[in-house]
Amino acid sequence: MKRNTYIYQAFERFWHWSQAALILFLMLTGFEMHGNYQLLGFEAAVLWHNLASIALIVLIIFAIFWHFVTGEWRQYIPTTRFIKAQAAYYLTGIFKGAPHPTHKTVYTKFNPLQRLIYLGLKTVIFPAQIITGLIYLSFLYPSDIIQVESHGTIAIIHTFVAFLFIAFVIAHIYLTTTGEAPLTSIKAMITGWESVDVDPEQFQKEHSAQAVKDSSAGYYRLNIDGIIEDVNDAWLKMYRTDQAEHYLGKPVSITRCPTEQAQLQNIINQVFKGNSVSGLKVTRLCFDGSKGEHVLTANPIIDGDSIVGMEGFIIDLSNPNQPS
Repeated sequence: MKRNTYIYQAFERFWHWSQAALILFLMLTGFEMHGNYQLLGFEAAVLWHNLASIALIVLIIFAIFWHFVTGEWRQYIPTTRFIKAQAAYYLTGIFKGAPHPTHKTVYTKFNPLQRLIYLGLKTVIFPAQIITGLIYLSFLYPSDIIQVESHGTIAIIHTFVAFLFIAFVIAHIYLTTTGEAPLTSIKAMITGWESVDVDPEQFQKEHSAQAVKDSSAGYYRLNIDGIIEDVNDAWLKMYRTDQAEHYLGKPVSITRCPTEQAQLQNIINQVFKGNSVSGLKVTRLCFDGSKGEHVLTANPIIDGDSIVGMEGFIIDLSNPNQPS
């Protein structure tokens, strides 16, 4: 199934298009400096090439900061999983209408080959171009503009990397046209939204989790040892606290008075035998020491053939206008 998902954040889109524009402008002025054509004039081309390179370096610094602050750097961690299938898809499968071997999500925006290519760009190609460019820039003096050919190896490396950028740009533009529609990927990088494949089971889990979070009934989950693993805001409100850490990781026994412990243990025993409990009225011990009444449901959590915990909901019976 498909779902329209906000994939690319605002800064990510700004960075992408600004970087693309700067790189294309650097190519344009750079090849004019080589004498391939004349648009701005050599001196103007050198000036604008240097200014654009400084702007690109500043943009890259901000992008690096953004990647680490947001955790987006994880998108570039290389993986060999599905890499052969991805290569086969680009070589032959794409021309046969084969399904894409990987699916884009907010957390995995790049397929295995894209991760390797983008990682190489960021750790090898960009640094090589910037370093050689800065070295070449150090040779320029206001009164003596020196031709690119004067600096041998540095100029050759800088120009070679520029051709690598051209190859990447051509391949990148081509691959953006291989989606469901030719402009799908480009539109996504403009708006931030893209229709992506979603695992129906995962989609259901996400919606269930959101429903639990927003529910007015109190939700709880215990592990097999009777330790509280999760509660929602409604549950915390009934227990008169807004801090989940007051209960998470602690035994469920702290939610009952001493006189209610036997009843609680009986419920746990029933559920861990595979039974469900519903409509049972109990008295709770709140975080502030007060008491309240609620009815509860309790169901076993089954993983494979084993019961690994229990979960359920509680509905408040206490009169909020009366002190407990």
